[in-house]
Amino acid sequence: MTRRPKKKAPSIVSTVTGKITVAPKRIKCQTGKVMAVATMQVQSENRSDYPLRVVGFDDVALSVMLLQKGQEITVTGKASYWQGYQLAVSSIIP
Repeated sequence: MTRRPKKKAPSIVSTVTGKITVAPKRIKCQTGKVMAVATMQVQSENRSDYPLRVVGFDDVALSVMLLQKGQEITVTGKASYWQGYQLAVSSIIP
């Protein structure tokens, strides 16, 4: 019996602006990749502010680690949902 190949959902790239509410921390990955996570309060015109996890891998993880609590940033990346909304960062503009 052959299986049909799974269709990948299109990735959603978004740009958001907000303040860092939880200081960044380094997370250990099973694959050995460098990974850093921070939480920001996203400001939106269409809805009330909401928390969003910002995840950076490899070189971007170093940029995430340099962020400070209370700093206002603009982040671009791929949106996803895993234990809450998160954004895999591709660029950060302080």
